[in-house]
Parts: sequence; structure tokens; C-alpha cells
Amino acid sequence: MNFLAHLFLSGKNEEVMIGNLMEDYIVGRIDHERNNHLNKDIKHGIMLHRLIDTATDSNPFVSNCKLVLYEKYHKYSAVLIDIYFDHFLAVHWDFYSKEPFDLFRKRVYFSFEKHWNILPEKMKPMIESMITHDWLKNYAEFWGIERALLGVSRRTKFESNMEKATDDLKIHYKLFKDNFEKFFPELLETCNNFLDVNGYENIG
Repeated sequence: MNFLAHLFLSGKNEEVMIGNLMEDYIVGRIDHERNNHLNKDIKHGIMLHRLIDTATDSNPFVSNCKLVLYEKYHKYSAVLIDIYFDHFLAVHWDFYSKEPFDLFRKRVYFSFEKHWNILPEKMKPMIESMITHDWLKNYAEFWGIERALLGVSRRTKFESNMEKATDDLKIHYKLFKDNFEKFFPELLETCNNFLDVNGYENIG
């Protein structure tokens, strides 16, 4: 899953949400001494991110989607599905969340600004761009997906052609949507169970 899903699946705790998105900037075990400066909620967010990635990578509905793209995009097919699924979450937001999408985005952006001092320095330019250009809203539009894919493509070490993958989303739209609708409730339940066990408010 990509940024929107990771943020949504974090529930209502600000630091769990920040930790979830911070995971890409954390090396190794959460309990390693290098991570001692992180508080409990941030660490739970990192753990939740890793749980989401594991559940996504092993899910047969996600695999169905990767197979459609693998011949053309190889290992990058997983990245594409993450972004496609953020698109479906944005488009069908009201089905999965009681919180209006506008209020959710404002809450997310405010939370990052409020906790700016705890963000890794390498993460800050990405968050600044997310807030300035309202990435989360843009996932609902094909041009927003194309823009996101172009950004990812520029960061890959090898030529990926991911910037052209909006066409594949359009061609196989129903297949991707159907598999998302089967997969996402399972992931939602997994994340709610994690939040429950650790004493956090459920997603909604």
C-alpha cells in the first residue's frame, strides 16, 4: 500500500500515523539502540507499517494484480499496485471511512506540521511536497496517479517505464478494482486488530 492507505490504516493517533510513514527512514529492528529516541506510539506506527507490507505482499488478490503487470514492469509491478490501490481508496473513500476526506487530509497535514521536529531530515522534503501539492487528494484523479508514477520512476535506479502505467490502470481498471475490493476489507480488519491489541482507537 502507498501513502494514503498507510495513513488511513493508522487510525486516529497522530504519532502512530507519523511512525507508519516514517518506517521507510528507519533501519533494522525497532528495538535497536539507534531507535531509542522514538517513543512507543511512533514505534507502534513503524510496526503497523511492516504489518501492512507483509499482509499486502502475501495476499492472493494483490498477487492477481501483480501478475497482470509483471511481464511489462517486473519487480516494479508491486509499486504500481500500491499506487493503484491508493487510487481506489481515494475514489471510494466514503465507503471505507466515516471521516470526510477533506477533514482527513487536513488532520494528516496538521499532524505532520505539529510534529515536524521528530521527522527525519530526509523525510521532510517529501512531506512538504505532499502538503503543498495535496498528494492525497490527487490520487483520485488519473493525472494525479500519472504524476505520482512519474515521481517514483525518476527515483528508480533502472529504467522502469512506470510513468506510462496509468494506461495499464485504465485498461485493467475493473480487474484491479475488483481485487482491491476483496483485499482491502481483510487488510482493514488486520490493522484494526493491531490497533485494538495496542489500545488505540479503531479505523473509521
